[in-house]
Amino acid sequence: MTGIHSTRLAASKAHRGFVAGIRKAVKKMGWEIPNPLTLSPSIVGAQMLRFPVPPTFEQAFGYRADLRFLEFGYSVGSRQFGYCDGADHIPSDENLWLWFLRHPVISTHLPENRYPTLYGVSLVEGDRPAIEELMRRGGGLDSPHCLLLDRRDRKAYISKREQTTILFALMEPEGADHHSVFVDGLLMSSGTEDYKMPPPVEFVHQLRSFLDARLELAHEDRQVDLRQ
Repeated sequence: MTGIHSTRLAASKAHRGFVAGIRKAVKKMGWEIPNPLTLSPSIVGAQMLRFPVPPTFEQAFGYRADLRFLEFGYSVGSRQFGYCDGADHIPSDENLWLWFLRHPVISTHLPENRYPTLYGVSLVEGDRPAIEELMRRGGGLDSPHCLLLDRRDRKAYISKREQTTILFALMEPEGADHHSVFVDGLLMSSGTEDYKMPPPVEFVHQLRSFLDARLELAHEDRQVDLRQ
């Protein structure tokens, strides 16, 4: 138990140090730390996607915490699909993810040939860049893409992993940390402890039904246009 406690403390200390380093670098570059209530993902270069976000999107992938921003994508180290709200990468349902990306309502916005790392393709391992380099690059060419979800505004963004790293750091409260839970060697936010438990099936069904209904509506609209 002592070993687990010390590991948790070390992980928490490392995370706080990394966040503090990014915030210090932001100030050194002459930026002001934005108010988390008014912060927009565009500040780090994330680009908003023009498709409706299903109301149970994150719940279908098992997210049970309540932080505002959540990224979905593949971990470079493990090449495992999952989500992250600012600390460690939490494994999730890869099959559902690939179904979502390839659904006709979504695939035109996120084609695999343009965003291969979003599909887990062409991931290249490398060392984590220094904080100063992270700030300067803000998402270099070798940084994998991820889907960033603004849970408050129900908007989705395409982002580079380094961009969301900066965004998450800016969202942390001064002198505190949203991530205080340590399970299976993973640092996470409260509410994520049961990440291995499958989400209620109704959330998955609602996600699928939402996108299928949007596809049917688009088909009907096309038929009306052709008759006019």
